[in-house]
Amino acid sequence: MRIRTVLVVSAAAAAMWGAPQIASAHPVGEPGTPTCFGQRISHGSSDHGLTPKERAAGLQEFVDAGDPLAIELFGETVSVQEMIKFVQANCSDDPIIPTP
Repeated sequence: MRIRTVLVVSAAAAAMWGAPQIASAHPVGEPGTPTCFGQRISHGSSDHGLTPKERAAGLQEFVDAGDPLAIELFGETVSVQEMIKFVQANCSDDPIIPTP
C-alpha cells in the first residue's frame, strides 16, 4: 500500500514540477531498459546538480506547504527511498509518466 501511495504522490508532484517545462523537456533513460534508472539518477545529479536527498527535499516542500495529496501519500516526511521508488517506477515497462 505504501508503494502505491508513493507512486500516486510522486506522479502528482512530477506533474506539478513538470507542467511548465513539458514542452522543453527531453527524455532521459528509456523505460523498460536496464540503464534507465542509472541514467535518470545521474542526469539529475550531473545536469541539474541535485542529489537524491535534494530531490526528496523538493517533494518535501509540497508536504510542508500543506498539499493534502502529498501529506496523504508521504506523511510528514519524504524519504530518499520514496523518491528512488518513484524513479524506479517510471523506469519500468509501464511508467507512471510516459516519455514522449
